[in-house]
Amino acid sequence: MIDFRYHVVSIVAVFLALALGLFIGGTTLRGPVGADISSRTDTVAKHNGELRAKNQDLRNQLHQRDTFDQALEPYALADRLPGEAVAVVSAPGADSAVRANLETALADAGATVSADVRLKPALLDPQQSQFLGTLAHKVSLPGHSTPAGQTGAQRALDLLAAALGVRASGQTPPLAAVDRLLSTYSAGNLLSVSGGAPRPGTLVVLIVPAPSTSTDQSALSAQAQADQLLAEFAVELDTASDGAVVAGPTSPITDAGVIDAVHSQPAARAEVSTVDDADLPGGAMAAVFALVEQTNGAAGSYGSGTPLPPASPSPTPTP
Repeated sequence: MIDFRYHVVSIVAVFLALALGLFIGGTTLRGPVGADISSRTDTVAKHNGELRAKNQDLRNQLHQRDTFDQALEPYALADRLPGEAVAVVSAPGADSAVRANLETALADAGATVSADVRLKPALLDPQQSQFLGTLAHKVSLPGHSTPAGQTGAQRALDLLAAALGVRASGQTPPLAAVDRLLSTYSAGNLLSVSGGAPRPGTLVVLIVPAPSTSTDQSALSAQAQADQLLAEFAVELDTASDGAVVAGPTSPITDAGVIDAVHSQPAARAEVSTVDDADLPGGAMAAVFALVEQTNGAAGSYGSGTPLPPASPSPTPTP
């Protein structure tokens, strides 16, 4: 039978073992183990310091590059697009700073912004398909017919592209019909218009947001559908005008978003130019050079890690 003295002896033995372990660890092992830990700590601290210095050096280089590009921009872009009318269309979520930078670059190139149109999410919502189809039918443009088999959103975007783009050698859509279409879309909370009365452009820039970083699969699926619609819209803008460029901000995600949707379609990539760093001065210049390239019948993909498009001047528009 185990009595109280047995418990006392057991407890005392446990504490003696603990004390002995602390004594041995604090004397025999303290020196070598402490020295090793100290050495490892110093090595890690030194390595982290080197990485911080390297990162700061890279940030300084990037800042110097952007400062140089910003100073160079007015000279590099001068007379690249003399007299060209460029419609600027912003997708939902597009960065206003990117839009401002691109509009400044267009002005430096001698172009005028003929329209500043900002799309709203409802225009890309599949659940609004019936409403969008009915609306598109009511405000159709004279002389323009939408392809058969399109959804309501596709018809609405196809019609909008026809209203915002015009070829230099083509006939401008009736301005009264363009105004009626844009006013109807605006009243339906499908888009908003900034500045003066929008007019079709011989060139078009479609500004898109960075790819979504959401982890919600339902949200990602809906966004992928919207991105696909915008990629198709970019092709329609290119068809309606002398050329279209899709421009978006720098992003670590390259396998999603509108630009990726354009790249994933060989036919679209062959016709529509893209710029994936339009938030940087160099990207704004690339967008202008890409528009120049579009007027010459060529297209390309530009931005991070790729050279600028050829900087040949655009042909002078026919009066």
